[in-house]
Amino acid sequence: MNESTVLSHFHKKQLWMASHIDDAQFPTPESQAGLAYYKEAESCPSVDTETVSDSSDGFSFYVVDCHPLMVRYARTLAQKWPEDKQETMIEYLSQLSLTDIPTPDGINVTLFVSMEQGVPVATGMLFETQEDEGVLKGIYDVHGTTDAAKHAMMAHLHSVVGDEKVVIE
Repeated sequence: MNESTVLSHFHKKQLWMASHIDDAQFPTPESQAGLAYYKEAESCPSVDTETVSDSSDGFSFYVVDCHPLMVRYARTLAQKWPEDKQETMIEYLSQLSLTDIPTPDGINVTLFVSMEQGVPVATGMLFETQEDEGVLKGIYDVHGTTDAAKHAMMAHLHSVVGDEKVVIE
């Protein structure tokens, strides 16, 4: 997989993340600031070569497919930022929508939240794009409130992707 393919994939992910604010009729100043914080924290992905062992015992994984799970996703991922930026990040991340704004052709996005004893503890995103070389899947926004939760989410995302090549942030 060449570098231009990875960059094309990453650029599409950046555009999708920004579209929820840039295309909004009345974006709030907080959501615009949250997008800026998000962009600052992004890094270009690289081809994943690690083997991740499954350690998901005690964790439940959910596809974010409704507003209550989106709120849990936003609140959990926002914890990745310093405390003074978390409310702004919640404002931004809660604007993400998998239903209100059509996903462009050739792009599939799946957000995940993991729970431990009913408490949200980890997030992750699978971002899939159609590139000239074929389909490219990326793992992004993996965050856990503990190392075990983060590792469990990473293992879950790898199990969803299977043996396919993947890029990871």
